[in-house]
Amino acid sequence: MKKPHPIAKVNQPGTPIPASGTFPVFSTWDGRLIDRRDGRSRPDRGTCPDRFKDLPFRGLMAWNGIVLREEDTDIPSLTYAYLREARKISCGECSVCMIGIDRVMEIFRRFMDGKGTRQDLKEIAEIAHEVTVNGKCNFGRSAALVPVADAVKWFRSSFLALIRGEKRLFNHGYESAVTAPCIEACPAGLPVTAYIEKIKNFQFQESLALIRSKCILPGVIGRACTHPCESACVRRKVDETVAIRLLKRAVADQDLKEGCTPLPLPKVKKKEKICIVGAGPAGLAAAYHLRLMGYAVTIFDSLPVMGGMAAVGIPDYRLPKDVLLHETGLIRRMGVEVLLNRRIEHLKWDEWKKRGFKAFFLSIGAHRGADIGLAGENDIVEGFEQGIDFLREIQKGHSGIKSAHKVFILGGGNVAIDCARSCLRLGCNRVEILYRRSRAEMPAMPEEIEAALKEGVKIRYLTAPLRVICKWGRIEGLECIKVRLGAPDAGGRRKPIPVEGTNFILKADRVIAAVGQEIDMSFLTEKDKKLLFQGGKIFVDPVSCRTNKEGVFAGGDCVTGPATLIEALDMGNRAARSIDAYFQGKGFDEMRIFEGIDTASQRGGVFFPERRVAGEPSLEGRGRLDDFAEIERGFTQAEAMEEARRCLRCYRLMVWEVEKSRQETTQGRGK
Repeated sequence: MKKPHPIAKVNQPGTPIPASGTFPVFSTWDGRLIDRRDGRSRPDRGTCPDRFKDLPFRGLMAWNGIVLREEDTDIPSLTYAYLREARKISCGECSVCMIGIDRVMEIFRRFMDGKGTRQDLKEIAEIAHEVTVNGKCNFGRSAALVPVADAVKWFRSSFLALIRGEKRLFNHGYESAVTAPCIEACPAGLPVTAYIEKIKNFQFQESLALIRSKCILPGVIGRACTHPCESACVRRKVDETVAIRLLKRAVADQDLKEGCTPLPLPKVKKKEKICIVGAGPAGLAAAYHLRLMGYAVTIFDSLPVMGGMAAVGIPDYRLPKDVLLHETGLIRRMGVEVLLNRRIEHLKWDEWKKRGFKAFFLSIGAHRGADIGLAGENDIVEGFEQGIDFLREIQKGHSGIKSAHKVFILGGGNVAIDCARSCLRLGCNRVEILYRRSRAEMPAMPEEIEAALKEGVKIRYLTAPLRVICKWGRIEGLECIKVRLGAPDAGGRRKPIPVEGTNFILKADRVIAAVGQEIDMSFLTEKDKKLLFQGGKIFVDPVSCRTNKEGVFAGGDCVTGPATLIEALDMGNRAARSIDAYFQGKGFDEMRIFEGIDTASQRGGVFFPERRVAGEPSLEGRGRLDDFAEIERGFTQAEAMEEARRCLRCYRLMVWEVEKSRQETTQGRGK
């Protein structure tokens, strides 16, 4: 089941637009022409992104050209709509882009006043060219006026009709969206370029508001995110990626330093009550948005603290608990009722509905360690434990956890790395990770692996454990075998194959298994398990988060399996909007505008300003192992502003016509 991309424009059911004839009727995408207007036999010399075939539009203009589904699309009106949106996101710092857009819009106003000339069309083409050549950022150089130039070139007759007064400009029901490679890569579709722009201009509070719109835990995510946005950053083609994660953290830290901006309170009060089971990132995100909409929200969680895996699965040296407590406390102060230490033994829907709950959101996470398949692992053996249980005990208070001389961690993910680094801080003498594959296949974040190695963790690759060796109920070691990598498995990673005759024994005082997590389904009846679960996870519609049970929604790790915090937050965001649509009796369908489209493609030049590469300051030296103090220092306000200036502003604009309604513009002729 493919997870749809998070960038969204709500498309209400009932407005799908079927393709008429061969798609597209016209396209200049990527500078290559497709023209099938009026039955012309001109040979196709271009391509059009397949994703456009499923989008409900009649005509669109975007960073890389024009695409039409309907031949009678009003190109002059679409062009003016594009210019209005482009003007909103032109920063004006270099003036080239803004002045160019302003001049073209002024020409359009001349058209509307009946004062346009043929020379104006020539000037529009010249301005578009000059902006593309001389703009000082990637938006101006490669996106701002590219489709405008295409419109004037290929639809000259339509513009001449506008000049002669035979056509007017109308508002046909236009939608717009902005994206960039970093936004595309973010599971929650955060407005990365927008909040970085605010940081650059010393608007930290405005940046925080933008971040919170899709990420209600900015300080947490700013520390613990896997930051796929940085892997997509165009800047890395020049030197190194913009430190997007640290910039998010800098905004949250500055707010905490200045006294904490409260979350907005609901402006209306709605009658429905919603029950959320689980106070992890998905549950908290859903609670925030639902409460902001005016619903009464109650969260139940079996843990003594809010935050789910962020609270009990991430050590303090990566995520100080005061940051988590602060951000979760803000949600509670909005009026969300939070009942902790409330483990639900049996969820009987009818009884809960009698208590007034009209909808349920299950965000129970995956808090049970998965079996690794070792002989003897399920026996009661002192010194053998699950990684998630080990990290949870540390969060309760690590003073009572015994140190060990030789510790082996089984697994290659972030939980395994966190267990290993925590063991060093507990005073363990030798800590070694056993991993069945090579370094290239390790799912842990590369920077976390490097940090572990730097601190003294050893990693033994191509090694598979076979059996737990114990004596009198106490761990003594592991029997292991060497492996080689074969063909890729179902997940795309090469499958480890045991090498016969290479068995060996490793002596150990403690073994921690960190190979995966499972969902605790014990609170559901057998009937509900069969209805809700599929393949060990709760089955939901990938867009609406609705389960097979009426009024029940789900999100987070209990749906996806162990995933990232930002993915869980995104599901909570969507679930809140879906629950709101459910109460209003509406369908819920989010149109993913840019899914499958290469947002890095561009027709103009690429501009890379020369800037120094900002580092990621952190606590250095062996002293970092003395306790669980946070390692990463983060950016000061001045450092964050300097780093934000490295953003290349490579975002993209798209404007498209959805409806046929013709509302004349309020300017000019026909007013």
